[in-house]
Amino acid sequence: MKWLLWLLLSGAVTAQTLVELDGRQVSLDELRRAGKPLVLMTWCSHCACCRSGEKTLLELARRYPEMEMRALDAQFGDDAKQVQGYLQRQKLRLPVLFDPRGGLCRLLGIRTSTTALVWDTRGEMRYFGNLAGLPGALKQLHSGQAVVPPSTPQQGCPILFLEHLDKRDRP
Repeated sequence: MKWLLWLLLSGAVTAQTLVELDGRQVSLDELRRAGKPLVLMTWCSHCACCRSGEKTLLELARRYPEMEMRALDAQFGDDAKQVQGYLQRQKLRLPVLFDPRGGLCRLLGIRTSTTALVWDTRGEMRYFGNLAGLPGALKQLHSGQAVVPPSTPQQGCPILFLEHLDKRDRP
């Protein structure tokens, strides 16, 4: 169960360092304790499944301006210049973070894009699940209700980690 995993690894997870598009390093702990709810959605600039995720995340950002919405580019090998070019071509104002070497995704067992994670204003994880359940979870969080975890499976494209690239590129 993902919630049990979160409880067991919470210290290791919050210590993860993420990187903003401008190269600035930021800890997950810093982001989740910024005084407003934090929403991260794993995302890749070349993923077809993420197209709907972009729209969903941007719509939710308009609906809940008090929440910090970020895309977490979890695909190993993407770089800031490539992602910035994609965002400009698509005319997207999508705040993007990088997960160097897939540290956060590995710790949480995230293997597909469009996985959503939500922390409340106290920095407590309230949602870990698929994109389809995110709007309902944010509505519940916004209204002060208990957030109900999703019962549908994760969807999205597989995230490639370094070890997969190493195996594939070996002669």
